[in-house]
Amino acid sequence: MKKDSELLKKLPLPVKLHIKHLEQVRSDFIANVSHELRTPLTVIHGYLEGLLKETEIDKKFLKKIYQQMYQNSIRMEKIIGDLLLLSRLENEEVSDELKPINVNKILKLLYVDAKIISGNKQQEINLIMDKIIYVVGREEELKSLFYNLITNAIKYTPSHGKILIKWYGYKNKAIFKIEDNGIGISKKNIPRITERFYRVDKSRSRENGGTGLGLAIAKHVVVNHHGQLIIESEVGKGSVFTCIFPI
Repeated sequence: MKKDSELLKKLPLPVKLHIKHLEQVRSDFIANVSHELRTPLTVIHGYLEGLLKETEIDKKFLKKIYQQMYQNSIRMEKIIGDLLLLSRLENEEVSDELKPINVNKILKLLYVDAKIISGNKQQEINLIMDKIIYVVGREEELKSLFYNLITNAIKYTPSHGKILIKWYGYKNKAIFKIEDNGIGISKKNIPRITERFYRVDKSRSRENGGTGLGLAIAKHVVVNHHGQLIIESEVGKGSVFTCIFPI
């Protein structure tokens, strides 16, 4: 430990700052994942404790308890699933080989899903696509990327809002763009929203059922496909997420 401390002192200032940042990121990650899992666990634990104490419980109330426990167990399962996916993406531990993917086909299916997810919000969701464009990559990863960006737009766009999904080619690039007129993101938050568990509005994110990992997953999928993710947003006016891929 003493040798490590002495070695750290000899490092240039930029390297020291980078190491300090990485340590902070690791510390924040442990704290955040612990909190995210503790919340549903506390709910389940509380209900189970109550059930063990009670001898007679109204069947209607019992059903409500089971529903709450079930929903929170699903939440934990989703958090763990996203964490495992993110870990694989960060370490590039993927078994699927790269192959030409028909993105138009994926987006047609996700567009149908988007209408269902939007439900009674009555949002105006439109899909505009160029001729069929293939991207060399991994289908499941690309599905995850587009799904996360589309569902995010639905979550943070109010009822009767507008969402436009575009897929087109430009020169030697394939571009996926999703625009909405939702709540938007402040400039200070934009550089951080792709961090694991970073939330602009923590209470609202949890109410919408998000794990706080969707945009981190999206960023790594884009990077793993040698692409670029551009985020533009303004509070109260909406957001534009653009993914640029080599064809």
